Amino acid sequence: MAEVNLTAAFSTVPAAEAEEIKRVIVETVGQIAQEDGTFKRAKLVFTESDERCGLTAELDGVKKEGVPLQLDLEQLEDAKTSAGARAQLKEALRLYFRKVLGR
Repeated sequence: MAEVNLTAAFSTVPAAEAEEIKRVIVETVGQIAQEDGTFKRAKLVFTESDERCGLTAELDGVKKEGVPLQLDLEQLEDAKTSAGARAQLKEALRLYFRKVLGR
């Protein structure tokens, strides 16, 4: 299992909901690491401000993509309970991670 460290900052999301979103992100990144086997350690920074969300990643010490991945707050909220929304989030993260690793 990969080591996933997430630093997150929220401005408009209530604390309980923020914890759920963080859990979804960490679980999804862990699943990608296990399925793809392309990284063992992920350092993530997630920010939410006025319902705009961005995520940056460093995977195994590599960070070749400087532009944050833009995420939709509604999609993140849906991913807590919807398998379809979770699959969309996973695919967006997977594509972003390929850029981070320079692939």
